[in-house]
Amino acid sequence: MKLIKLILLPILLCMQFAPVAEVVRAGEVDDLQNLCSKFPLNSRCEGYKAPISLDNRLGKKAKCLFSGDEKSTRCKVHVTNDLVKFYVETGKRLDILEGEKDTKEVVIPMKTIKSLSYSERKKIDPGAVFAFGVWGLLAKKKMSTIGIRYQEGVEPSEKQVVLVTGRKNGRKIRQKLELQTNIVADILNVD
Repeated sequence: MKLIKLILLPILLCMQFAPVAEVVRAGEVDDLQNLCSKFPLNSRCEGYKAPISLDNRLGKKAKCLFSGDEKSTRCKVHVTNDLVKFYVETGKRLDILEGEKDTKEVVIPMKTIKSLSYSERKKIDPGAVFAFGVWGLLAKKKMSTIGIRYQEGVEPSEKQVVLVTGRKNGRKIRQKLELQTNIVADILNVD
């Protein structure tokens, strides 16, 4: 009888507190992001990558439009010796990123790039027009547009990404791409 009491007592005590633990788990930690941001050493977080905002990524800020996408998204472009890395905003704004969006990484190996195009233009800055009226029309933003055509996958299919950034950043990105790929960009337009 003592043996049964010794075995049953811990089981009964565990059963009594089990529902409380379940309520805490369901109420406070309702998804993997919240769980792993609060308890990164939890076994369920093994292999989980925490979300990273665009501000915490390397590269030059731009707007990027990939083949098949309907609209451009905020991104950063980072050119290395053998890769072009795009960090693109995805999903909704997250509290754990202080209202910023998570980012995904899109990598294009230099050896898959088939052609480059480049243009520069002056764009009216709506903020300057709002602030200075007609005089704001004189304050035009100097923008660069870079088109990158590349092959993707085992069965080669041609894809394209177009990025728009400030002229200074655009010129730097174009120079790095031309240097690393040995492809001279087609100059489409320069204002």
